[in-house]
Amino acid sequence: MRKTLSTILIILFIQFSFGQNIEHFTKENSELTDDDFWGIAVDKDGNKWLGSAKSGLIKFDGEKFTTLDANNSVIKGKYISPIFIDSKDNIWVSFSQPNGLAKFDGKDWTTYSSSEIKLSKISIIDITEDENGIIYFGGSNGLTSFNGTEWKKIKLPKSVTIRALAVKSDKEIYVGHNSGLLIYKNTKWESLTTENSELQQYVRALRLYDDNELYIGYGGNLTGGYSILKNDKWNHVNKDNSDLSNNMVRDIEIDENGNYWMATNDGLNIVTNDKIQPIFFRQRGNAIMDIAIENNLRGLLQVMDCLK
Repeated sequence: MRKTLSTILIILFIQFSFGQNIEHFTKENSELTDDDFWGIAVDKDGNKWLGSAKSGLIKFDGEKFTTLDANNSVIKGKYISPIFIDSKDNIWVSFSQPNGLAKFDGKDWTTYSSSEIKLSKISIIDITEDENGIIYFGGSNGLTSFNGTEWKKIKLPKSVTIRALAVKSDKEIYVGHNSGLLIYKNTKWESLTTENSELQQYVRALRLYDDNELYIGYGGNLTGGYSILKNDKWNHVNKDNSDLSNNMVRDIEIDENGNYWMATNDGLNIVTNDKIQPIFFRQRGNAIMDIAIENNLRGLLQVMDCLK
């Protein structure tokens, strides 16, 4: 039997009591040109920027879906991921097929070549920003940063495919990759693996909280889940010792109330006051690809939900 894969966009309104009001969007009931999404971000005006796998970048203003692709924009690639909105509300879009990187400042688009951003090839998997407003880009060709005017290649202790980034400043950098975690502190790099540390698996997601709590999301399978690393002490959370719904954690976000939202291969998990509440949208096919949170009184949450 042939397996089919379709992805729908879910807009989930969550009350602070975590009550739910869910609205689904597909090609059948909306202006969406694609049903396969891998990234999402929300700008200051509430616009949702959606990264599709086949149709370019899609903007949703709450009423209308607008597609930006090779026919009408600088977004030449069909596959969009990741999308990142920085503290100045610049929208960064990485695309492939063909590969490229673009920035939208609200008025104009700027594209960047691989030579400009100090990488041999634009292959970006994660984008983040530090407390000083410096933007970091990581992927299969290393790590680079942008301070608004100048690009800088950051030398890593070994060649890795970067899956996740968390950066406090240029003096404290966390790099998750297929074989472990690289930590830059006190002007030197440390490499953590499953053999020399309590790291549980390969790293899929990273999020650094204000009090230096590092949340580490893993790849799944029999082990995984997520770990909290603080002051060199580890706390591991998985399906065996908690209510976490799945051991693969694809994305971790934090809302303005300090709640953690985790995208897993089986549902959305909300972590608040050391309690985990899984949320499922259907009887099957609840793999969440990406999350973006719009912090307002209703706690608007955008979710990519994969139906298999």
